Amino acid sequence: MQFRIFPRVAACLTCVSLVCASSFVQAQSQGQNHNRGQGETAPAKLNALSRVQISSELAARIIDVRVRAGDRFSEGDLLARFDCTELKAELEGAASQRALARRQLDANISLRQLGGNISELEMVQSEAQLAEATANAKVLTHRHSQCSVFAPFDGYVISRTVEPHQRAEVGAPLFELVDNRGLEVEAIIPSGWLAKLSLGDQFQVTINETGHEYSATLQRIVPVVDPVTRTVRVIGKIEHEADSAPVSILLISGMSGEARFRLRDNTADLLADGSDKKTSRGAN
Repeated sequence: MQFRIFPRVAACLTCVSLVCASSFVQAQSQGQNHNRGQGETAPAKLNALSRVQISSELAARIIDVRVRAGDRFSEGDLLARFDCTELKAELEGAASQRALARRQLDANISLRQLGGNISELEMVQSEAQLAEATANAKVLTHRHSQCSVFAPFDGYVISRTVEPHQRAEVGAPLFELVDNRGLEVEAIIPSGWLAKLSLGDQFQVTINETGHEYSATLQRIVPVVDPVTRTVRVIGKIEHEADSAPVSILLISGMSGEARFRLRDNTADLLADGSDKKTSRGAN
């Protein structure tokens, strides 16, 4: 059995096919544009600007520890104190030696002015003794100032490795401290993105622990490509105290999430520039 398709029906079917194909292409194009608008994502984490380990500068017994892991502190707060009884006695002795050397030099100067028999060598020796006593007193004064450990900035205690009555040696770790006020976001991106990003670009960061999105500015690009993964580390400043999210939600070092970058389409930018130039010439 043979079927005949009338010309009008064939024309209608052809139109329907063309419309469907056009709709598919348009939808695909819109999807691609939508994805470009959403940006490309990369893993990210938060790093503190200041994270330090405080070590002992004295070999002495610890008599007081004021903070524990997780405690918050302010700049200048007392963190720990050493037993500096012996060092204090040494400092007092050095001060006495300096005073004695000062008096000896003054006496020699006065005697020489009165015509006494004071040789140049004796004058030089008394001056040297005073200088030595002064230097020794300064050294002991500096060491005595280290009997108390004060916080260098506002922040939190990450860890504490000493207890009261424990003896610490020079260089022994006491505390690890972190300042979460200034945070940087570090993202690992494909090296192929470098041509489509510039310092100063804005990007978005979603933090897993808070569930919020934050704005950030690209500040630095580490100029080394990982030879295995072909990735690059980029670092930006995250803004978390203004418009991005409630201030009550604390961001801390080590939180992780996802950074979303809007990559420049160099071809599209060139076409846009050309179109703008043509429009400008047409207006003239």
